[in-house]
Amino acid sequence: MTRQTLFGSQSFTKVASGLLALHRLVKVGQEDTPEADSIRDALDAPLMALNPTEKKRAQLLSEDLYSVSEPLSGSNQKVMNPQAQQKLIEAYEAKESGDWDRALALLRRWKDYISPELLSYLRGSIWLSAGNPSVATMFYEHAMESDPENANYRAIYLHALAESNPEQADNLACEILVNHEKNEPIVVARAALIRFNKLENSLGLHSIKLSRDLIPILERNMERIENDEDTMRQKTLYAMTTGVLGFCHELQGNKTVAAQYYSRGILENPENSALLVARGILLYGTSPVAISDFEQALELNSPLIWPSFFLAHHYLLNNKYDQCRTMCESGLRLEGNAATIGQLKEWLAISYAELGFSPQLVRFAFEDALRIDPLNKLAKRNLECYESFINKQLGCETLLWEQKPIADIRQFGLAERPYFWAA
Repeated sequence: MTRQTLFGSQSFTKVASGLLALHRLVKVGQEDTPEADSIRDALDAPLMALNPTEKKRAQLLSEDLYSVSEPLSGSNQKVMNPQAQQKLIEAYEAKESGDWDRALALLRRWKDYISPELLSYLRGSIWLSAGNPSVATMFYEHAMESDPENANYRAIYLHALAESNPEQADNLACEILVNHEKNEPIVVARAALIRFNKLENSLGLHSIKLSRDLIPILERNMERIENDEDTMRQKTLYAMTTGVLGFCHELQGNKTVAAQYYSRGILENPENSALLVARGILLYGTSPVAISDFEQALELNSPLIWPSFFLAHHYLLNNKYDQCRTMCESGLRLEGNAATIGQLKEWLAISYAELGFSPQLVRFAFEDALRIDPLNKLAKRNLECYESFINKQLGCETLLWEQKPIADIRQFGLAERPYFWAA
């Protein structure tokens, strides 16, 4: 799943990429090579296209990168004081609010109070939030190299690398999984997730084989996590491991075991909406627990479309058309593929029809569904059913909607579940 670049124009993104390439050469003492000169020449055009704010941002990025591309030297780090601590809090708040320039400026102003590895980690986090994983990877790499014993730095480096250079991340993940006992649980969990997310079709034979290979590695990882009190406190790690394990078992057809892993994750992380959605999809149509899972995920403001999607279908099947309409409208405000959005549009059209909305609005919703997903033959047949009803054709005194089986509905969320787990 790719992250959109939010921090600057396309020209700035090109400049940032060039600066990264240049500083990688600086790091290995090749700043005076023809390759470095070629990169500098290629930077001229995009630099000219930057606005004043972006030019200043590029200059400051270059300065920040020099601090991680040059060999480590002695530190003049100052002792943390209350004022510096408050400024770090302000930098975090600026990052969370999307004021990335200010967040970076605060780190530059107070960098002498921050250890080099933590400074690079914080910079990487800002750039990752800003939508530039390539820059984030460079800073995370420096944090990892500065403190090789810190497994969290290595794990977040893997995460950023998976977005900036998927092939390199996959190769590194394979190495980690081969030697999983020698790596920290959080690194193993992240590597497993990268391997799973790499596959384009997570329902294909390759994923089934991969899930079979990953299960013993992840189950061993679970043992290590649960036998260490400090590791158990890492909520994201536990959620990631139980989530991927549950999905692996689900692909193998072991639905009972899959549900148990999702439930174990939820027990330790009751506010993890991704795990609730995963269990909800697995149990949908077979247990009322699924509906409560989706409802709870909505209460937790899940960014995923699936709680609204499945609840819309549930309300539709139970003739609760106003609730179905509400869930469709909620889901349509979220990100989804064409088939998912088209399906919601079709259900919205059916809800409109049953609630007595104008024929024009019903037709528009059906036509919108078919425009978004022309392969939705069911929407076409349901539109024809509605037209026959409106025109009072013989045999169409009532509306008889065609519906997909629950098993088919469940497939909508199955393919994208490896992407659920938080960074």
